[in-house]
Amino acid sequence: MWHEGGGPVFTIRIKQRKKSLFTSHCINFNVIPMTMKNVFVVYSVLIIILTVCITGCSSLQSSPIEQNNTPTITTLSQTIPTTTLGTQVPPPPTTDQRSTISTTETPKNEVITMTLNSAEKKISLGNSIGKPGRSLLILDITIKNNDKKNDFKYTDSSFVISYKSGLGSLTAITSQYANNPGLINPLISGTVMAGSIDDGRILFGVNATSYAYKLSVVDSSGTELTSIDNIYVP
Repeated sequence: MWHEGGGPVFTIRIKQRKKSLFTSHCINFNVIPMTMKNVFVVYSVLIIILTVCITGCSSLQSSPIEQNNTPTITTLSQTIPTTTLGTQVPPPPTTDQRSTISTTETPKNEVITMTLNSAEKKISLGNSIGKPGRSLLILDITIKNNDKKNDFKYTDSSFVISYKSGLGSLTAITSQYANNPGLINPLISGTVMAGSIDDGRILFGVNATSYAYKLSVVDSSGTELTSIDNIYVP
């Protein structure tokens, strides 16, 4: 189709279309170089990371962990059992000779009971020396008054020692040694209250060769209230 001015309208349209196509192609060519740059940057970063990893691994391999070559010393502790060798040697006997029997004798009645706590013989006591052939027999006793109403009064004569060999009997001489520092807690004279107890030491002068005795507690009339037989003091 022809224009009245002499030029074909079709030719003009074709030129415009080519121009638009050219312009479109130019835009695509600009996009391609930018994509290649991005790929190049990514590759460069990956190469740098790979290089750092390889370098780090090489440095770790070149620096091994130091090992402690110091030998370990193990100490063995041995427990040595305690062994008792032989038997224990008893201590040497002292000069005080004590009784081997300490019992409470069955009372003759239920009013007074007596317990022998200890017994010993001595040649001297404190600043006093016994007579030749005589020994001081010291008895530690406990007296219990079982009577709930009446008290029990005692003196030296209330305590009687008898020889088992039949040589006779003796009363206590505790009051003669009352002020002697060697006699502790002497029972000189006193009262055991009803339902109560009293304890202390009484003293007799006996034959040095004697060793078996009987101890009795008597009232003011000489009647035996209670006794302890078979007292042995070597």
